[in-house]
Order: sequence, then C-alpha cells, then structure tokens
Amino acid sequence: MKKIILFFLICNLVWAENFEEALEFEKKGDYKKAMQIYKSLLLKNQAQSFVDDKPEKIAVSNTQTSQKNPEDKEDFSKLALANYLDEDTGFNPLGITAYKMNYFLPFAYSFGSLGNDNRKMEMKFQLSIKKRLFENLFGLNEKYYIGYTQTSWWQNYKHSSPFRETNYQPEFFVDFPLYLKNYPFFNNLRLGILHESNGKGDENLESRSWNRIYASTAIFYKRFLFVPRIWYRIPEERKKDDNPDITHYLGNFDLNLGYLGKDYFANIMLRNNLDFRHNKGAIQVDVGYDIFNNGIYWYLQYFNGYGESLIDYNRKLQRLSTGFLISY
Repeated sequence: MKKIILFFLICNLVWAENFEEALEFEKKGDYKKAMQIYKSLLLKNQAQSFVDDKPEKIAVSNTQTSQKNPEDKEDFSKLALANYLDEDTGFNPLGITAYKMNYFLPFAYSFGSLGNDNRKMEMKFQLSIKKRLFENLFGLNEKYYIGYTQTSWWQNYKHSSPFRETNYQPEFFVDFPLYLKNYPFFNNLRLGILHESNGKGDENLESRSWNRIYASTAIFYKRFLFVPRIWYRIPEERKKDDNPDITHYLGNFDLNLGYLGKDYFANIMLRNNLDFRHNKGAIQVDVGYDIFNNGIYWYLQYFNGYGESLIDYNRKLQRLSTGFLISY
C-alpha cells in the first residue's frame, strides 16, 4: 500500500513539473510546445481514469459488444466538417484523405443526345483525394495541400465500352483558419490554383483544358453548409486555347448550399455567367441516404445546364444519375 501511495505522489510531482513547464512555454509565446505538453498530460489523465474505473463498469458481455447501437453512429455532418477542415484524428500513416465527393453511379441517363452515336445511358464515377504537405510557414496556422479529382463518363452499355470523357483536376491550395469571435460559423479561407483537362489530343479537336486561381470559404451553421467559390481564369494564347469561350458558359463562380443530417444529406450547386442577355448556367442537386448504416450512401444526382464535363462545356445537358457515394 505504501508503494502505491509513493507511486501516485511521484506521478503528481511529475505532472506538476510538466504543467509549470508548459506555462513557461506559453509565456514565451511557444504555444506549439505548450499544447504538446498539455495534450500529453491530458492523455495521461484519461489513461489513469480508465485504470481507476471499477471492473464492473467496463465489463460487457460478448453479445453486447457485438451489437451496434444506432445512437452511437457518427453524425454525417460532423464527419463532413472534420474532413473539410482536415481534423480527422483516425490513424492514417499516408495522410491521404477524401477531398470532394467519391461516388459510383452505374446508371447515368441523359435526356438529350450525347452525340457521336453515344448511348444516353452510361456510367459516371468520381475519385477525389487530398494530401497535406506542410503547415504554418507564416505563423498563421495555415495548411498547404495538393488535391486530385478525376471524373469519368463511361459508355459501359455500348459495344467495346469506351470512355466517352474523363476530366482530370490536379490542384494546389492553402487553407487559412478564420478566428472570428462573433462569427464562429466562418471556418476558413481557401486559396488555390486548379488545372483541369480531359487528356485528349488535338487530332480530333476534342482537347479541352483551362487553369484557374480561386478563393472559397465554408460556412457551417448548425446543419447547414454554404460554400461560395470565385475564380479567375489564367489567360492563354489565342491559338493554343482549346476553349476560349469557356467562362461564357461556366462563369466565374459557383455556390453550394447543403443540409447535412445525421444519416442523410442534400446539396444544391448553382453556377451562372451573370450575362442576362446571353445567360448560361447550371444547377446540380445531390441527395444521399445511408441505407445500410455502414457509411455507403445511396446517392441521387440531377444536373441541368452547361459544363457537366469539359467536352460538354458548351452543350446543355439534363441528366439523372443514381448509385452509391462513399462516406468520408
């Protein structure tokens, strides 16, 4: 018993010394080291609390542990926010996380012609990831990322199953956190440079590409999400420009307004060129529901307007697609 008491006394002395050391770092303005010490003390305290619990409080039967309580399910809105702000605390040795939506839509039906004897029914899927490179270079707690998004339209119901179009979007962006006392729902300012192309050559006059500088932010209010984004197209030489009028059809901004439920979501994307004489724009509606309670969402996507893909940037399409979305 004396040994146990002595052990706890030593632990308390060490804890006090570490706490004072953290306070010294904080006074000197070295908040990073101070937070590391605070975190270490908190983890030690949690571990000790777990050891001190009575066995009967933590013992559960095999049948209890095998059953999943629906109330313990992760809230989709919290997962989406954590992913957007890159605050996922799970084990991830490569540091690669989801970026935009990742989905697989085996049934994507276009109500109008896709040209070149393409079938109206095809398959659409998207892969989108990001990787944090480094952070806090200017002392603003900013984070630097590379991102990659690939969207494909696959004529899988046609003989030989060719890919009708694939768009590639590599990008580099920086997230600056916003600390607005009276407006906590403003989370960040994102600045980035984005390249988009379809990887085709000029021989069939189907090559499409453009480069943009953009700025966006994410506003979370309760379960509502608002993401405005504006961009500026980097000019190209006229003779090398595959699509000189692309901003006439895609404009210089888009808006996303979403509602994130516990096991479902709904989102509306709006885009417009703000030219009221020759108005062009697009709307996309996304709805998802976690039918199987496992993070794989049934997903419905409706698009109407210009620019669903680069090859169709100047063609108005109306499409309804359904399939599955992989949760963050």
